[in-house]
Amino acid sequence: MIYGDWGFRSSPFQTTSLQPTQLGERLLVGREKEVRSLMGRIQSPPKLGTIEGLNGVGKTSVVNVASYKLYQRHVESGAGPLFIPCRRIFQIDTAKNVQEFIDEVLMEIAQTLIERAEPIKVHGYWLETEPMNKWLNSPQLTSFQGGVWVVQGGMQKETNTGSGFERSGFRKLVSAWLETIFPEQDSGGVICTIDNLELLQSSDLARTILEQLRDQLLTLPGIRWVLCGSLGIIYGVVSSPRLEGFLHNPIEIGEIGYEHAKDIFNSRIEAYRNGSSGTYLPLLVSDFERLYQILKGNIRSVLSHADSYCQWVSDRDPPELDSEKTMMFDHWLTEQASAAYDALRQELRPKALEVFDKSCEFGIFSPSDFSDFGFNSIPAFRPHIRDLEAGGVLVSTQDEGDKRRKTIQVTPKGWLVKFHIDRIATGPGH
Repeated sequence: MIYGDWGFRSSPFQTTSLQPTQLGERLLVGREKEVRSLMGRIQSPPKLGTIEGLNGVGKTSVVNVASYKLYQRHVESGAGPLFIPCRRIFQIDTAKNVQEFIDEVLMEIAQTLIERAEPIKVHGYWLETEPMNKWLNSPQLTSFQGGVWVVQGGMQKETNTGSGFERSGFRKLVSAWLETIFPEQDSGGVICTIDNLELLQSSDLARTILEQLRDQLLTLPGIRWVLCGSLGIIYGVVSSPRLEGFLHNPIEIGEIGYEHAKDIFNSRIEAYRNGSSGTYLPLLVSDFERLYQILKGNIRSVLSHADSYCQWVSDRDPPELDSEKTMMFDHWLTEQASAAYDALRQELRPKALEVFDKSCEFGIFSPSDFSDFGFNSIPAFRPHIRDLEAGGVLVSTQDEGDKRRKTIQVTPKGWLVKFHIDRIATGPGH
């Protein structure tokens, strides 16, 4: 691993969401207000917390760190409600039915409670977890069929009815655990998150699925839910008559300000350095800040590009002087932006490129803005949006109930292409 050779335990540019741990809290920079707001909503049942923000800005990291801070507050003081972050983030898959999703969630909650048995015991509640633990973590557990969980043992199948873990029994046991640990609404709960609701592609579909889950899962005592999505889908869900009054208004997660880019870089270097020994990186903090500006603060994309650059450098002679590092970064950045632009130009007609240029003026916009792009209707506007989506420079979802909702945005790849276009227009020296 190149980072090991450079004095790091692992890559400081990992793009996975920050975890509900001390390290996650340490690495979350510039989100104090959002974390505080979400903590307040989680502690204000029965409404569910909701988060809305562009793809890649770090919504899941905010949820995880807020959950961790609530958990730590109780562990350190022993006072107040007990909140436990669920060990997994959930995503609705339309290939699964609602009952399968409910079972998936309850299994993860059971695993979470088993893993946190000790702090729960300190809280004053003892759970008989061994039978459930043995069953859940059996390597033979394969599927649910005909009302009974099926276990694969060698070439034969046997059921777990002897342990009482039919679907109804399993759900009742998990519910009983939750009621034991969290007997009152203000006792706390296991914090669970449904993420990436925009992947359902339609706010109508998201509303339908969440309405089906409402009474069977989302209102289950002892669970505190947070719903996350982008492209206006959370606002579309909140407008559902059946969910009205059931969800907190969304917390807007915007880009982390440019002024925090240096702290993001330095906190990661410090967190992942291997002890007190010296480290090397071909990327200067000033170049990281520049990349941050170009990609409009999309932290996931910034980290991904920073890692790609380091990998690219590792195949060459790594620069030593700061001037050499900046020169090499400029060469790589120009190469990446040029390649992205050339690929897009080959795929698109001139009119679509004009639409893209206008899109960058808005950054995020709605189908009803068609007249600002020189079209006389949404149907005339849509084909060009679809072409730009296929090229990876725009992403959108649909809200048939409100075409004024801002559901189309420029992607990080789009901003990289825009950087190349501007560079050509102003000259490489600018």
